[in-house]
Amino acid sequence: MNRPPDEQRYARAQRGRQVLGGNEIDPPQHPLDLAPSDGIINRTQMLYLIVLAVLVIVAIALYFTVGAGVASPVLFVLALALFLGWIIF
Repeated sequence: MNRPPDEQRYARAQRGRQVLGGNEIDPPQHPLDLAPSDGIINRTQMLYLIVLAVLVIVAIALYFTVGAGVASPVLFVLALALFLGWIIF
């Protein structure tokens, strides 16, 4: 199949525009979701749960080592995170 050089260049440029234009690519629903979710929760929710777990561990460690006064700000941030998670998710 011999095409003239101009037609080949046009066909190559057309394919390049289709790829760069993203005709068949759907943007993610959420900016932090880079890949579709395969399970029950998506990546954003997994990150949220990890942050909550870290806050709980830090709050418990501070409570038992130093006392409730030092753990109070961490517990307050944990309460805010739980409340905002209830609203967002």
